[in-house]
Amino acid sequence: MVRPEQAKETHPRTLATLAWFVLGIALCFLVFHDPLKINLELVLQPPSFKFPGGTDRLGRDVLARASAGFRASLGIAGTAEIVSLSASLIANLLLLLLAKIRLQALLSVLLLAMRTIPPFLTGLALAALLGATNWGLIIALAMISFPFEVAVIEEEINASLEMPHIEGAKAIGLPFYMILIRHVGMIAAPRIMRYALLDFVGLVAFEALLGFVGMTRPPAPSIGAEIYNAGPYITIYPWLFLVPGLLLAVGLIVFNAGFARLIKRR
Repeated sequence: MVRPEQAKETHPRTLATLAWFVLGIALCFLVFHDPLKINLELVLQPPSFKFPGGTDRLGRDVLARASAGFRASLGIAGTAEIVSLSASLIANLLLLLLAKIRLQALLSVLLLAMRTIPPFLTGLALAALLGATNWGLIIALAMISFPFEVAVIEEEINASLEMPHIEGAKAIGLPFYMILIRHVGMIAAPRIMRYALLDFVGLVAFEALLGFVGMTRPPAPSIGAEIYNAGPYITIYPWLFLVPGLLLAVGLIVFNAGFARLIKRR
């Protein structure tokens, strides 16, 4: 039962956590004009009431393109995190199965080898191979996350299996799959989800980085590509860099802070 003083303390914390996510979502909808519309009469206009983020070399709304690009980054990174998490869970089930027949070392060596490759190089190579499509980026980002996520899940499962009540469940003859579902899953799942939430924020940054190096499909907005395209104009028209750069930085900070508060509350 929650005491009254605890309820009073929890309520403001919940509102504060919710406020972070509302702010993060609001950054995705700062689209006051069509981000794809070209207007050569409004080329490289500074920030104004009509165009709060100014316009680019084709007369497009910089803020609208940055906001739409950030929204796309969230969608791609979120899907990649789901793919990576699912693949990591399947890999760990295989590790447990192979341990029964003493072949666990084979898969473990393969996963260790994957972790020795710089993650961004893996993502860049896959994105180049698969093409700058949404699913190409999703698979590339998932492979950036997978080698490390599978290790985190393996550690959490192994730590759960060593708990005293798990040994008791084994002693009374409870089937191994039931132990995994009823006991290990209940213990490890919250910790795994905490990692996955923070890893998602990292994948958003990686998606922007892939856009920065050209893994995108013009004229679709990409926040990383917007930052890259501002390079030749950065000293003359600084808003071309500052608007998408600040929006990405604020977005990452906001979602990271929101997830951190959510994890702390739990």
